[in-house]
Amino acid sequence: MFGFIMKTNTFITLSTATANIGVLVGLVFLLFELRQTRRIALSEIRQERVSGIIGQCSANARDAAFSEMYHRVFVDAEFSLLENLEIKGQLLQHEFARFHRLEESYFQHKIGLMDYAPYRFSMEMAVNRQPLWDYLGLDTRMRNADWATDLDAFKSSPNYSPSDWREKFIAWEKSRG
Repeated sequence: MFGFIMKTNTFITLSTATANIGVLVGLVFLLFELRQTRRIALSEIRQERVSGIIGQCSANARDAAFSEMYHRVFVDAEFSLLENLEIKGQLLQHEFARFHRLEESYFQHKIGLMDYAPYRFSMEMAVNRQPLWDYLGLDTRMRNADWATDLDAFKSSPNYSPSDWREKFIAWEKSRG
């Protein structure tokens, strides 16, 4: 009788150990699956983001008047063009799309679906665009207070240095009174 109980205890111990090993192996596979799913999600998000940027740039390239205006404002720093209501309106629509794309990058990074490098690039572009957005009436605080707070923190971080374009735009605005 004692031998039967020992065999039963041994069987229970071995089956429990085997079940625990099975659970552990299952968790390891689940971990690999979650990592793979995260990589796929990151890839899809990046692909969508790049496709959107390519689409927007391609549309701008096909519009000769917009391309010229964009070059004159963002490359030549001819900010006086913004005093023209039609040009200001076109640029507002363009920057509205950029604003939302950059805010989306912020959101994707916050939930862990965007790597740091594209997030940092997006934050830098947003901080550099803020004076223009203020001029155009795109208020980051009203639209996303958390993002606006993080943009302010990024602006004062040692990793950020303002673009020449931003500095020229701010100087132009000050010169207008």
